[in-house]
Order: sequence, then structure tokens, then C-alpha cells
Amino acid sequence: MPPTDATLTPAIASLLQKRLLFFVGKGGVGKTTVAVSTALAFARYGKKTLLIEFDENTRAARLLGLLPQEHNHREPRSFSPSLSVLSTGGAVALEEYLRLIIPVKPLLRAIVESRAYQYFVAAAPGLKELLTMGKVWYEERKRDPQTQQPLWDILLVDLPATGHSLQYLQMPHAAHEAFGGVAGYEAERILSLLRDGEKTAINFVTTADELAVSETHDAYQQVVQELRLPMGALFVNRLHHAPLSAQAIEALQVKASPSSTERRVVEQILKCGHEEATLAEAEAVRLRPLTALPLPMIRLPFSPVAEFNVATVEELSRVVIPLPVENTMDAPDKRKKTRPVAQRHP
Repeated sequence: MPPTDATLTPAIASLLQKRLLFFVGKGGVGKTTVAVSTALAFARYGKKTLLIEFDENTRAARLLGLLPQEHNHREPRSFSPSLSVLSTGGAVALEEYLRLIIPVKPLLRAIVESRAYQYFVAAAPGLKELLTMGKVWYEERKRDPQTQQPLWDILLVDLPATGHSLQYLQMPHAAHEAFGGVAGYEAERILSLLRDGEKTAINFVTTADELAVSETHDAYQQVVQELRLPMGALFVNRLHHAPLSAQAIEALQVKASPSSTERRVVEQILKCGHEEATLAEAEAVRLRPLTALPLPMIRLPFSPVAEFNVATVEELSRVVIPLPVENTMDAPDKRKKTRPVAQRHP
């Protein structure tokens, strides 16, 4: 499908032209849910998609129902023919690097399991962040061995909560400034990819809560002014929506009905509508500092579910990219044809 497809908003059409999308957000705003839903939407649209999450947060794999991963097995796992998930981190990336230069498995195991090695990985400032970003760079560079075309059409990276995520984005620049040699060269390659506006976009995820809005605004200023990284979109999650204003609902009058029961039902419906409209109007006020930013906004609705799972993130993915009208009726059949191939939780 071309990027002018009527099912796409301009913001989503623009993101689909990138190769590397980072998701930044305060803890608790649903950042991982948004990243997973967007990955599902892009994969359904026809993009061969890789969703990357870091060791500190493996919720993406759990949302998709994938089984816990073996520590020594950190390759991308297939959820469907078009979507794979990779759980990685600094320690894993360092072990992969050591495996290349120390092919003797018993020696490698002895080094990795030693107390000195564990202390080094934990104590070295910025090492895990730099190596993890190097892993992202490596996956973006992967090619199909037969066609030599990029293995992934698009990569989505679910970063940790805002404060830590900015450390990941900042580390390649810091390492490039501080180090020479191999470390400096690797950092320069990663930084070049991060600052490539044709390939990369930093996306923010927030809710309309006052604290989340404030933190998102501060993070945007840091990413733009200090890190000078290309922007993508602002995903506003859990938004309430009401077609009528609270004032309009207050002006409605319940006409006399045959029974008092029917009248009470109508009154309760109007009360719920008024509460929803009041919430929506309050959220609009709190979001004003972000609507002033030069970022396209993607609004995602509040979902009244106790726990998110595959079904709920698939439903949210259809807000990101709606199913074409002509395909709505046969959508269940299409989902059967592309059902996930990886093992799931029972």
C-alpha cells in the first residue's frame, strides 16, 4: 500500500517511511502497550517489523503471550510472519561480542560467570547503555543472506522510563566525545544513525495527567535542544472522548416517560455522559503545553480493561491503523492465516 492510503493519518504515514522508531515515556503511561500496538499495526500493514525491548522491561513479550526466554538465547522471536520481538540489554550485547572474540565456550562461560566480570559490567559507567544501542544499530544493519536486502523494514525500540531512556539516547554522543579508538568509532556509527532524520524518529508517549505532561515536555526539550535528535510523533494514551460538551449535556431535559424506571435509566446515562465529557474537557486543558509543540499528535482511547493482553493490544493497533472498510468483514480469516507461530502462555 502507498503511504497516501486512506487508512493512514499523516503522522502514521510519516512514521512508516522511517526505519528506526524509539518510544520514550514516563513509567505508567502505557508506553510499552503503545509500542506493541504500533508494531502490530505496522506488521499488519505489510512491514517486516522488529520490536526491541531491553532487559529491564520484558513486558512487550508478555503482552504478546510469548514464553519467558532462556538467558543464553537472545535471538529475535517470531510472533507472526511479519512481527518479531527481541529482548536485549547491555550484558547480553557484551556477551555476544565476547563470543565473537572468544570462541572457546568453556573459557567464555568461566569469564562471564566470574565475580570480577559481573562487577565490571555493573560498575562501568554507561557501558550497558552503549552496548545496547550498539545492538540496535547491528539489527538495523542486518541483511537477508539471500537477497542482501535489509532484514527488517522497520524497527521499534521500547525504551525504559523517561529518565533512563534519555541515558540510552545520550550515551553514544557522550562516548563519541570522551573516547577514541574502537569505542569512539562504534559510538560515532551509532550516533550517526540516531541523528539521521531520514531513518530515525524519537516518539513520545504520555497520558493527560499533569505530571506525565510536564515530564514529556521536559524530555522533548532535552531531546531537541541537547541531543539534537529527529522527532517523530506524540502518542497521547488513555484519552476520554465525548461527542457533546458537559454544558450541552446539562442543558438536556428528560421528557416524561411511561415508567419511572425508564426515566431513571435515561438520567443515569446522561450522568455518565456528563462525567465523560467533564473528563475529556479537563484532559484537553492539561494537554495544552504539549499541543503547542511542533509534534503530530496520535490520540489513543481509554480502555476500561483490568489487564492488557494480545486481544486488547490488537484492538488498540486498529486505532493506530484502522482496517480498510473492504477488509473488515473478512478480517478474522486474515488473522487466522497470519496467526503467531511462537509458543504462548497457556
